[in-house]
Amino acid sequence: MNTYSNKAISSKKVTKTLALTSSLAAALLLSACQSTPSSPVIQRANSTFETTGMGVTKVKAQQNAIDSASKTCRSKQVVIVEDKVKYNGILDERAGRLLGQVGSVVGSVLGKASPDLSRNDDYEYTINFRCQ
Repeated sequence: MNTYSNKAISSKKVTKTLALTSSLAAALLLSACQSTPSSPVIQRANSTFETTGMGVTKVKAQQNAIDSASKTCRSKQVVIVEDKVKYNGILDERAGRLLGQVGSVVGSVLGKASPDLSRNDDYEYTINFRCQ
């Protein structure tokens, strides 16, 4: 009788573990399919939209804004009506670049990592766009 009850308890544990694992897998799958834009998109007059991408570099900020616009337009083409780039770094843009280059040269000579002064919001790229 003990053998039968041990098998029943073991079977219940396996069933609970399987149910928990499948629930977690389903939650991960659904969160991966989430289609919310990475940056907020604001609808403006005349069927135009506005969004801002942030990034460590100007190119990354532009890509983030364009990705957000592409998600909004879905299968339609993004037409940029107006754009502007703003630098929000600790130092001015040239000094920050120069300090980064000097730091990497000194770091490679001395074999030490140079401090990274860049942040994810150093560049701000704002676009007004339409979907066509």
